Amino acid sequence: MSSSDIVQFVVLILLLLTSAFFSSSETALATANKIKLRSMAEHGNKSAALAIKVTGESDKMLSAILIGNNVANLTASSLVTTLTIKVVGNRLVGIATGILTIAILIFGEIIPKTLAVRNAETTALLFVKPIYLLMTVLTPVIFLVNKAAALIFLLLGMDLSTKSEAMTEEEIRTIVDVGHEEGIIENEERKMINNVFDFAATVVRDIMIPRIDMTFIDVNLSYEKVIEIFKNDMFTRMPVYEESTDNVIGIINIKDLLLVEDKEKFQIKDYIRQPLYTYEYKKVAELMAEMRKTFSNIVIVLDEYGVTAGMLTIEDMLEEIVGDIRDEYDEEEDENLVKLGKGDYLIEGSMRIDDLNDKIGTQLTSQEYESIGGLVMEILGKVPKEKDVIEVEGIRISVEKMDKARIETVRLTLPKKL
Repeated sequence: MSSSDIVQFVVLILLLLTSAFFSSSETALATANKIKLRSMAEHGNKSAALAIKVTGESDKMLSAILIGNNVANLTASSLVTTLTIKVVGNRLVGIATGILTIAILIFGEIIPKTLAVRNAETTALLFVKPIYLLMTVLTPVIFLVNKAAALIFLLLGMDLSTKSEAMTEEEIRTIVDVGHEEGIIENEERKMINNVFDFAATVVRDIMIPRIDMTFIDVNLSYEKVIEIFKNDMFTRMPVYEESTDNVIGIINIKDLLLVEDKEKFQIKDYIRQPLYTYEYKKVAELMAEMRKTFSNIVIVLDEYGVTAGMLTIEDMLEEIVGDIRDEYDEEEDENLVKLGKGDYLIEGSMRIDDLNDKIGTQLTSQEYESIGGLVMEILGKVPKEKDVIEVEGIRISVEKMDKARIETVRLTLPKKL
């Protein structure tokens, strides 16, 4: 074998390495974790910033890599053919080409791509600069190739202008679930992340305190009566009404009452603050932003007729994300849900269906109502009486106690399979 043959053999090895370089670069840049790259870029890693830029032009990147890889493979094939003919003649050209194909498959594709997948970010940072340089040098060629490809897609009736979302909400939820299963994300963290997504779709009606559960103060009450109501209910703020609870005219804060000097001449109107009003179907996220701007802690919810439907506080909103926030004056947790036995519960009619599902693992739903009492009324189609019973998906719910037309408590019995 002459010295020129040795040089050609060395060039062949270099071409195989070049093929391996392009294959590993393609895999690494395509599979590298974009969040990790962005984090590294924010901490001053220039290669990571360049990798984000390169992967942002994915069509150009792939075209440059494929052009380079195909040039290397075709050159290697031509070189093998030339060497084979020169050394042993035409009779072994087919065998030599087959050996080269296997070599390219193993050393130029499988091995480099496998290694790149296992070390995607490291490989991407290592190879991104030469790939970027190649993209720059081959820009005219890439432009022509991509235009030709676009023309073919157009003839085939394929629209490439519409791009899929980079990441959907469901994909993020799945990532969170996988992180929880692997012990990276704690259970409470997972709940909070999912609650944030749910929060965006929540409307005021879903979480407001209904009017029937609100405590009101009459605008004509004396100082002593107002203080007595505050003592009994242990709230710091309460809505004030005039004539009827349909007409809430303001919010009174217990702190303001501490400043009253002449209690005999006390007039609530001198101390109430203008309330913030909203409607039942306003998005809670939008309302929270509005409350922050107006420094409001309580908002009065009106129905379509402009009368009081309920009330909502900042605390109620935060609880949708972080869970129950309790202080020393709150009732005992789960007082609205008492376990009587295995699969047997005594439940307040005002308990929200979603909260009940979370606590005991049921999947009850209602098209019109948020509370378990409302669900019973929806299914019965009338105001229930004590001892009325319904069954939903095998779950038995009986009305235990009524307060006029309101369901106060129900008894829920799960089927044995649950």
